[in-house]
Amino acid sequence: MNSKTLFKPFAYLTAPTLLLSLLHSPYALSDDTVVLAPVKVEADLRQSDAEDMPVSVTVINSAELQDAGAAHTDDVLLSAPNVNVSNQNARIKHIQVRGMGEREEYTGAPNASVGLAIDDIDFSGLGGIGSLFDVKQVEILRGPQNTRYGQSAIGGLVNIQSNDPTPYRESLIETSLGQYGHKELGLMTSGPVSDKKDATQYRIAVFKHQSDGFYKNATLNRKDTNSKDELTLRGKLRVFATDNTTIDLTLLHADFIDGYDAWSRDNTFTTRSNQPGNDNQLSNAAAMKVTYEGNKAYNLISTTSLSNTDALYNFDGDWVAKTGQFYETQKHRRHISQDLRFQSKESARIFNDSTDWLIGAYFSNMNESNHADNYWDQTYYASKTELIDSDFNHQKLAAYSQLDQHVNQKQTLTYGLRIEHNQQTFDQTKKNYNNNTLTDDFSPTETLWGGSIHYKYRYNPNQMAFAGVTRGYKAGGFNAGSGSSANVTYDAETLLNYEIGLKSNYLNNRLQTATTFFYMDRQNPQFAGSADNGGEWIFYTENLDAAQNYGLETSFDWQATYAWQFFGSLGLLFTDVEGTPVNSAFEMSGRDQAHAPNYQFHLGTQYRANNGFFARTEVRGMDSYYFDNVNDGKTGAYQILNARIGYEAKDWEVYAWGNNLTDERYATRGFKFDHGDGAGVKEYIHLGDPRQFGATVRVHF
Repeated sequence: MNSKTLFKPFAYLTAPTLLLSLLHSPYALSDDTVVLAPVKVEADLRQSDAEDMPVSVTVINSAELQDAGAAHTDDVLLSAPNVNVSNQNARIKHIQVRGMGEREEYTGAPNASVGLAIDDIDFSGLGGIGSLFDVKQVEILRGPQNTRYGQSAIGGLVNIQSNDPTPYRESLIETSLGQYGHKELGLMTSGPVSDKKDATQYRIAVFKHQSDGFYKNATLNRKDTNSKDELTLRGKLRVFATDNTTIDLTLLHADFIDGYDAWSRDNTFTTRSNQPGNDNQLSNAAAMKVTYEGNKAYNLISTTSLSNTDALYNFDGDWVAKTGQFYETQKHRRHISQDLRFQSKESARIFNDSTDWLIGAYFSNMNESNHADNYWDQTYYASKTELIDSDFNHQKLAAYSQLDQHVNQKQTLTYGLRIEHNQQTFDQTKKNYNNNTLTDDFSPTETLWGGSIHYKYRYNPNQMAFAGVTRGYKAGGFNAGSGSSANVTYDAETLLNYEIGLKSNYLNNRLQTATTFFYMDRQNPQFAGSADNGGEWIFYTENLDAAQNYGLETSFDWQATYAWQFFGSLGLLFTDVEGTPVNSAFEMSGRDQAHAPNYQFHLGTQYRANNGFFARTEVRGMDSYYFDNVNDGKTGAYQILNARIGYEAKDWEVYAWGNNLTDERYATRGFKFDHGDGAGVKEYIHLGDPRQFGATVRVHF
């Protein structure tokens, strides 16, 4: 690791903002009027405080999202340690945590490694609709979360919770304007439906985002072929059905119509395609959560969710101004789930009143149909067309439990267990380039289990140390149309995750720190691969012998004075792989796994004065990393500097902001192959967003 590269971003903070903060630092120790409030993690089975959970977790609350100007999960995920993303799409859909996670759209039957939930609705693999307007918090749990979330979260879990209805009336209007046609408008209103005690409460939020995108299409002389036109509509009701029963209903409508024209043969922001594509997603979803405060023994929580998603993904495959390749896939996913959970109250502890208990059951059914059309005209393969139609069904039935044993006032042992039955059926018909029809029919069934043991030791009210072992799992699957009898199916992956950490509060709760060391020992690890089969690209998943992912995650949040706040995080990640891939032309052993940078950091400061003045600057960056496991294509290390300045009154706020102020050129996804244009094998990259300036106004009423 190059120390100059690693510490380069700290130079940005030697600007006047850091100098002013140092001048204020003598007052930090005497200012006890401001503390950092605790944050509850909704994804935890018992909704624990983040500082009391024996896991590595990042929680970004509503105030922090607004301070950072975050409008989409694209804006916040990379600020968490050891979290990376793949810009295979117009919006981020593929997330990697500690080096584990999918990276591209050609994965066949969905089989996520990092779970994504929005208001208790499973959107794993469909993260493009992660709007953050009127969101309560974003929770990022690192490491296997199988006990909480099942086989879709062997790498981690991203949980988005929107704001709840309020017992008082409040409304908000927010608008932003910026370069590249950036326009946003958000409206929110909340309150009770009447003045009666325990009246039903509502909350409605609407958010519209539009932009031209950052690319110019030289062939069509347009600046909007990579545009975004996105609408999110959310409605929530809280009904107090009885004195001890509360019903929370959420309705979500997301209509994202995004252009997809982001690849050029010279790796610039100028494209030359004559058939720019789209990356659209239309999702309608609902969730109902019923909380029953039982007798002195238990609470009962029932969560029902359903979603319906239509997605269109297509692009100009040759990237130039001629009728060549065009790829398109249409996806329709329907998902329904039911979770039923009993959790004890303190008066119902077992084992001599020492142990809290929790038991639950979960069922889900997911259907997904896909139609793909891959077309070449006579310029290449004599007008050949590949057509693929598939239907996939995945049913999960699980039982889980958790015991929290309070050994004494300082020590707690937590035991978790989940048993999950997975049943999959898959049918596919494929007409390949030689007009041959191939069929695939798979129906694997397997029962998997995961568990955890965590130990917490609270030295005092301000310090908690923990250690834990978690067994994670991910279901096996199949490679439809792989064309290789040796690689048709792959087995389930399991891992043992070891963690040890310390969470602390200092300076009268004005400085919070958290540090976790982890080691993940993966057995039958699943890795994505690809190969060029005579002009036809084959994408598949395979098992290798073993893999190890290990490192460190640390963060701090310091409210130095009433006005000054400092925050930062650092992730260190190291990976090893054992085994020989099917595509043996490239050896994985002895090198890092794909999308697993060795370091990643986020560092910032903000100033909020009594007179309304606000300023914030932050820098984030990461080390270089491989794009894939089947070639040596690699991005370079980079740093991104963002800043905001504004004025905040009692009922309104105005900000000017700039993102990527140094106009850093960096890659967020890449491939390496021969485009057939005589240039041979080259590396092609998807560029991250360039420098952009804008302004935001927010009015409360």
